[in-house]
Amino acid sequence: MEKHEICKLIIQKIKQYISSPDCLEAHREKNHFIRKRKLSMLHLVTYLFYTTKASMYQNLAAISEDLSPDNFPSVSKQAVSKARQHIKPQLFKELFNLSVDLFYKNIRKRKTWHGYHIFAIDGSRLEVPNCKSNFEFFGEMFTVHDKNRKFSSGLSSVVYDVMDDYIVHASLHKYLASERAAALDHMKNLEALGIYKDSIIIFDRGYYSESMFRYCTDNNHYCLMRLKEKIKLTRACHGEKVTTLAGDPKLKTCDIPIRVIEVILDDGTAEYLATNIFDESITVDMFRELYFLRWPVESKYYELKEKFLLEEFNGKTTTAVFQEFYINLLLTNLTALIKGSADNIIDTKMKNATKHRYQANRSFIIGRIKRIFPRILCSLTDISAIDDLTATSVKVKSMIQPGRKCKRRNLKQIRRKHFPNLKTAF
Repeated sequence: MEKHEICKLIIQKIKQYISSPDCLEAHREKNHFIRKRKLSMLHLVTYLFYTTKASMYQNLAAISEDLSPDNFPSVSKQAVSKARQHIKPQLFKELFNLSVDLFYKNIRKRKTWHGYHIFAIDGSRLEVPNCKSNFEFFGEMFTVHDKNRKFSSGLSSVVYDVMDDYIVHASLHKYLASERAAALDHMKNLEALGIYKDSIIIFDRGYYSESMFRYCTDNNHYCLMRLKEKIKLTRACHGEKVTTLAGDPKLKTCDIPIRVIEVILDDGTAEYLATNIFDESITVDMFRELYFLRWPVESKYYELKEKFLLEEFNGKTTTAVFQEFYINLLLTNLTALIKGSADNIIDTKMKNATKHRYQANRSFIIGRIKRIFPRILCSLTDISAIDDLTATSVKVKSMIQPGRKCKRRNLKQIRRKHFPNLKTAF
């Protein structure tokens, strides 16, 4: 099944799910949405999929015009804000998981690197609104320059299918939570889905530990982990070396081999990688190429934060943060499916002699899917709109610039960028 066809299937299943009172029943707080009122649970779910990063007054005015009063009644913003607190975020997590299950059950052919599927696990700081519930859940933090000014942040973590541009599993934790614990949860999810065989998981620096490496080896996960400099494993490595991680009888662990690789970057600095892949046909240069395949997971966070404006939360509470977190993950996966189909069509039409390669414009697809998706849920637009969007995306394309590099920003001084009382006007 082509990717845009999978996108249509996912949207149809979501529409069936949220239209079923029995399915929604499990996701409402006790003693709420039990009487027939002006604002139903289905209205609120539709609103949350529709809402933009503008103010609630703008969103409420626009949704009545775009989706008609039959699909969304005229209500105050206070009514919407209060009612959404009684919808469990688990609903949107379940819809996101539904999109993942349907993708891997229906994808016709997955892309590989030398026969391996590639996953990348990474975490990122997520700025959340300052409010009592967020301070209690995510914790309180203070700026270096002003100890009296507190703020709150979360740690988001994802496992990302690099070759097929798809987020497989995600979680949101306290900022000081363990990235390794989140990574273990991701790997268990890959095992539950049954998609970890013939795959390699790439980890950035900071994830390596002996227990993490042992888990990968014991559970048949091929892995590639970047090592911190000046640790015992890296000091003894020049080029490539196979060594042994000694077991501990008290912990009932045995000796396991580990392959350590030195990679020289373009500026002459050395990076070190650890892996449990002992296939000699995969050379040092190939491992260097493989490690840099993890970069799209960084781009995915950029997409979520800069294109979807994930950190510009419409609600302030922890419930609202988790609702919008999973909604945006779902939308970015739908975007990836449409872009994947459009890119395949562009590649098919492209001639070998063409100087530059092109891809569908992701920002265009994001803007359109955000508008089309709620209209399909309300039966105002037919599901064939996804076919039309795919065809249009083939024409709205941008040039691929291979080898482009960007200098990292100076992160020594981090200032707050997102304020609930400052919303975009459109």
